[in-house]
Amino acid sequence: MTAERFPEFPEPADLSEDELRALLERAVPQLPAPAQRLERVKEKAARRRRRRVAGVSATAVVAVAAAGLVLPGLRDGGTTGSPAPPAVSRLAPPASGSSTASGAATDRREPTPTATGPMTGPATGPPAAATAVVRHHYPELSGLDLMLPADWGTLTAPKTGAVFTSSQDLGLPTDGCVTPLDGFCTPLARTLEPGGVLIMMTLQHNKLMADKFRSSARPATPSEVVGACRTVGGTAQTTAAITDTAATDVIVQVSVCLARPAKGQQEQLDDALTNAAFS
Repeated sequence: MTAERFPEFPEPADLSEDELRALLERAVPQLPAPAQRLERVKEKAARRRRRRVAGVSATAVVAVAAAGLVLPGLRDGGTTGSPAPPAVSRLAPPASGSSTASGAATDRREPTPTATGPMTGPATGPPAAATAVVRHHYPELSGLDLMLPADWGTLTAPKTGAVFTSSQDLGLPTDGCVTPLDGFCTPLARTLEPGGVLIMMTLQHNKLMADKFRSSARPATPSEVVGACRTVGGTAQTTAAITDTAATDVIVQVSVCLARPAKGQQEQLDDALTNAAFS
């Protein structure tokens, strides 16, 4: 086996100073100049600083965007939370049908809202606003006269002969109030607002019952709130039987549905029914 031969290097003692320097330079890699190293260090530091600044900026943008989503009130100049949405009136179809195109509506003016009372029970709110009261004449009800607010409208259901008056817009349902819920038709264009009133009146002829009601001088009395009244927002209900002082057989049955009546409103309606007259 032949022994492996290694390259021979001259002995350091046999080399001149220049030859020794060249041998060392070939054996040991030359390091970059100090100036180059400093430049590279500066470049690395600058790159790290730029990356750090970019990361902080991105985080700030995300935080601001999140704050805008979570706290829209701050974005719009508010202090806390989001601004309250504008109030929107909740509309409802006529309580006894779906159409308001038919019927003999003599007045459909929008009422002026009155002061509100509690949700249920007797009225405890501020006094009712002063409203002009005029004589309302109902020839379909044997010439009944009621003193009611001037801006109230009237509607007649030809199929049943029922007459309605209300502080809000009226609209006869498609069935003409022939099949009212709980015997009380509610031909309203929308639900009753606080202080709203709907009155249903029907004419009957019964001498015996008319004499009985006349002798008792029965005033308007509170009654149970039926489902039809509750459906249109009613919280109180009153009934009355109006008779003619001329001892006729005429009886006008009255049912009044009220929504959160104001102080004094119930009494004003009771007085109007109690002091009704025929002409």
